[in-house]
Amino acid sequence: MEMGIEANPPARRPWRVPRTCHAVLGPSLTVLLTLASLTGVWAVRAQAPANPVGADAARLRALLPSERALLMPHLDDGPVMLTEFSNEQTELPAVTLMARVHAPADLVADVVSHPERYGAFMPALDEVEVHARQGLQVAYSWHWTVAIFTLRGDNVMTVYPGHPTRGHLIEVTSTNGDLGVGRFLFRIYPETPESCVLVFATRIDMRDANYLSQQMASGGNSVNRTINIALAMTMLLATVDESQRLHGYITPEPVERPLVRPSFDVDRYANLLARGDLVFLHLEGDRLHGVSSLARSGTSVARMRGIMVSPEEFGESLMEGSRSHTIEVTEQGTRFGWVIPVPLVSVGGEMMLRETEPGGAIEVDGLRGSLESARFRFDTHAFPWREAAIVGWSQFDPGETTRLVRRVIEGNAYFSHGLVAAVQVMIIRSLRTRSQRMGP
Repeated sequence: MEMGIEANPPARRPWRVPRTCHAVLGPSLTVLLTLASLTGVWAVRAQAPANPVGADAARLRALLPSERALLMPHLDDGPVMLTEFSNEQTELPAVTLMARVHAPADLVADVVSHPERYGAFMPALDEVEVHARQGLQVAYSWHWTVAIFTLRGDNVMTVYPGHPTRGHLIEVTSTNGDLGVGRFLFRIYPETPESCVLVFATRIDMRDANYLSQQMASGGNSVNRTINIALAMTMLLATVDESQRLHGYITPEPVERPLVRPSFDVDRYANLLARGDLVFLHLEGDRLHGVSSLARSGTSVARMRGIMVSPEEFGESLMEGSRSHTIEVTEQGTRFGWVIPVPLVSVGGEMMLRETEPGGAIEVDGLRGSLESARFRFDTHAFPWREAAIVGWSQFDPGETTRLVRRVIEGNAYFSHGLVAAVQVMIIRSLRTRSQRMGP
């Protein structure tokens, strides 16, 4: 049953994340996930549904018209991402991205529906070979090189007939390969003769893929989710850029932007946030100025803030297995050290945590070491029924971690932006899980 948006939901017991979502926070960067999983750091898995549906068959929900209308004003600033929770059908959450494209809907559909051209504009996608075309379907294989990894797979694309007002639907099923099985959905909605809205939804299951992917996925949903987000962001942004290039749209030169708290009427998002967490990218061309996020906590404001103001809790929210300790407390805030003790590529550093005023925003700034230029900001909002919402905004560069991560994102800004969005989701979900584990 489709659920509408309630402007003022009635008072009720605080909502809690479904139990299948209570996996501990995954690693904050893709390469670190790989190394951590191979060395046995990952032992906790999310609770699975009794009879889960495969990722190649489970339904990928579209954004309802009311949900798209709610998110449309944000598209002027960049894409919006909804990361769903697990549900009764599948333990693997879906990732849905929405972006405005300054190109006609028919042109965008043409770009998406010709996979043999992907190698010209999809970063690291070396080769796509079309094996057969029959009716609405196209069968093709792909070959992708990322740093030291080479991945291959087979997909089947179904291109449904377009409609002048309802737009286009293109579905892709990943039948086998190094990233496992799953589905992608491209929905392209006409907006004006010169623009459209692209909604891209995906769910990939790596547990039946190659050995490396299986080891990565053994860490639970957080690992799978991170890879889904990074790949989805790459596919979305590459499609947007190629469509706009073909249409002759010239992206304005980016200008410097300060990191500021987003202006949200948080109560309006309550129902959509019961479906998943929202991340908003502030993007101009290839330049990511920062990200903002919204999430429901399932706990009270007091309990959530108790987690946020603790340097140890924040430091250990960066990644499962990370450690932190307070170095000193001064008028400027609490300086703390953190480390992620992954063999061979251990990362860490120092950060400063401060509360701007009692009950105000919590600021966490990098001082030295990995992520030394990072700036994380978090605050809470009380819904009318007293549940806390988590409001976040941040800036950081994934390349400030390890040489291997820099190799992965070198020349691939799209993948880097996906990692930034994934880290924001990870921290939010870790803070929420930690707050719900606290006593009364």
